[in-house]
Amino acid sequence: MAFIEKQRHGKQDYYYLVKSVRLSPVKVSKIRVFLGRKMPSHEALNASFKELEKKTPKPYAAVWLSQDAVERLEDLRVSAKNFREIEGEALPKDFLVRFTYNTNAIEGNPLTLRQTALILADGVTPQGAKTKDILEVLNGKDAWDFINAFKGPVNKRFVCGIQFELTKNTDCRIQGDYRETQVGITGSNWKPPAAKEVAALLKDAFKKYRLEKRALHPVELASWLHNRVAQIHPFTDGNGRTARLLMNMVLLRNGFPPVVIEVSNKEEYYSVIEAADEGKPKPFCDFLAKQLLQQYAVLKTGKPE
Repeated sequence: MAFIEKQRHGKQDYYYLVKSVRLSPVKVSKIRVFLGRKMPSHEALNASFKELEKKTPKPYAAVWLSQDAVERLEDLRVSAKNFREIEGEALPKDFLVRFTYNTNAIEGNPLTLRQTALILADGVTPQGAKTKDILEVLNGKDAWDFINAFKGPVNKRFVCGIQFELTKNTDCRIQGDYRETQVGITGSNWKPPAAKEVAALLKDAFKKYRLEKRALHPVELASWLHNRVAQIHPFTDGNGRTARLLMNMVLLRNGFPPVVIEVSNKEEYYSVIEAADEGKPKPFCDFLAKQLLQQYAVLKTGKPE
């Protein structure tokens, strides 16, 4: 999608027709056509659109995403950048509450959205709420803060650090390290690897992640990392929440806004995870792109529409 950009040089305004084009997973180019010192007429603008299209190189072709989805996602990335510049922050103000509520609800936490907001925004303990459920909310915020503050590579220290923040002060037997026993996934046919294989599999996954950064679109990379961690299921507890935080870490590091997997979409979410377990990564990638585009249809003034 093209947009009009105004630049100020000295005392004069200059107008450009601009289009961002992704040339590779790590390179985006802005194509510009000069419009003049004032807004052009409708006819002149149409002519500039044609000139812009002639100057636009063939865009990067993603592995799993359609070209239409890639273009819409790039528009979203530009909108997210503009939102940060206008609002001075990266997220809508209610994002952390919505994310924490939904990511915990997917795993069975019974606290409502309102109760989650009371804990996070107001520091109020809901009457009758269990300590375990409250701790999961508070830990979720700490884990979110952890991934945003961490500037190092994706490695064991980082992933185990996320799981520790999610499970600290709970009855999770192993906090901040890999599991030592076999685990199963309720309601899934997927059998996670043996505990003795976890360290080597994740080490290989971290290496592949560094390589895939140059081959996959960032949304594809985010979905791939989520799926690989979910497949390996490296922890005694907190696997799904860790995978969703890692997915959002990839999005944020690549200029995209983070996404909420809503508990109302739990059935579809689990379905596309199972497809990935069977070696079909595209459905999950499409699902993630759809959630992003629906949640941030327009990011202009601080409220997704």
